[in-house]
This record gives sequence, structure tokens and C-alpha cells, in this order.
Amino acid sequence: MGHPALARKSILRDAKFPPTAIAIRYEEARAAVVARLAGVENALDNAVAKLRRKSETAITDYWRKNCDLCIDAIESFRGGIACLGPGKTKFRKPDLHNTKLKISEVNVSVSIDLMTEETDRNGKRSIGAAILVFSRSVNNQKEMERRCKTIALLIFQLLKSQANTSPLVDASLCIGVDVFNAKIYRAITPQVRLLRTVETSCEEVANLWPSIKPPVNYKGPPILKIA
Repeated sequence: MGHPALARKSILRDAKFPPTAIAIRYEEARAAVVARLAGVENALDNAVAKLRRKSETAITDYWRKNCDLCIDAIESFRGGIACLGPGKTKFRKPDLHNTKLKISEVNVSVSIDLMTEETDRNGKRSIGAAILVFSRSVNNQKEMERRCKTIALLIFQLLKSQANTSPLVDASLCIGVDVFNAKIYRAITPQVRLLRTVETSCEEVANLWPSIKPPVNYKGPPILKIA
């Protein structure tokens, strides 16, 4: 296993000096899961059928593999959706895109997949949002739970920073969705320790960023600014 500090530097180097070609996977699976949670009953079946046709006619191994990964994600989610347990939470397509949350002088991108809402018996509406998490590499369920709850907390902090007085932003409606295991994790408050961990990580990024050098013969996109 590599040294954690070296791994962090490698992640930051890829962020600051991204390669010319970046593999974008799970986008079609993401669209299908978003549609299903938003109420389109046949979204998963239709997406799998479409991806299987694309896989059969794919002209490269990369695109065939990409289709297979999406099918795997959708079928895994479909297998567990009956136990998802959203309760009274309703999902809809997002009206926030490419949003950023500033933490310790670092602009953290929070790409929301769905808006969430609930209405109580008095007609009072509360809102939140959800982000889908795709990962087969996380074998430890506790680690996936920690990741999803961190994401849910970031969503809550983002919405809270943008909120008017109504409707109320509810932490329990800010959700990280583990797609492969069809589980949802809600933010809870207060989460002082978790928020402080996020702040410390952002402080580390801000401190390390100026020292991250480009790879040899770097020819990628322009260098990104930290904030």
C-alpha cells in the first residue's frame, strides 16, 4: 500500500494538472438512476436495454467496458431498490448545477444529482438534495458510509449557505446515495467532528497546492486555480 501523503499529492497533481483525456464513466447509469428516483418507473429497464445494444456495436474495448460498467451499476441498484427506504422523501431533477462551497479558502465542487423534499401534515415544505456515489472499489461498508455521510454534510452546508427563509433546508433531506448497494445516507446535525475533518482536509489542500509541480512534459488543459 502506498504512503498516504504520496497518494494525496498524486490526487492533487491530477486535479491541478488534469490529463488531456479523462475517463468519464457511469454517466448513463447516473442519468438512469436519477430518472428512476425522480419517478420514471421504467428508466432502469430502458437504460439497460439501450446500453446492451450499444455494447454489442461498440467499436472500441473502452466503450464496451463503459457500457458494461453502467449496466452493472444499474442492475445492482435495481436489485436493491425495494429496500432503499426513502420514506416520505420525494426526488426531482435538480435546479442547482456546478455549485461550489467555500471551505478554508478552497472552492469545493458539489455536483447535485437530485433535489429532495418533504411536506409535513401542516403543509410545511422542507428541501434538501442528493448526490449519487458510484464505487466498486470501496469494499468496507463503513468507509462507504463515511464517504456518503460526508457528501450529505457538504450538501447541507451548501444549501444552508444559499437558503432563504423558506422553504427550510433539512439536514435529513441531504443525502448521499450508495448506488451499488442501493443505500441512502442522510446528513445529521450537529456534525462538528466531521465538518472539522473536512475543513482540515481543505486547509491541507490549500497549503499543498502551490507546491504541486506539473508532470514531466505536461501538455494538458490550463492550470486550475485553487479558489
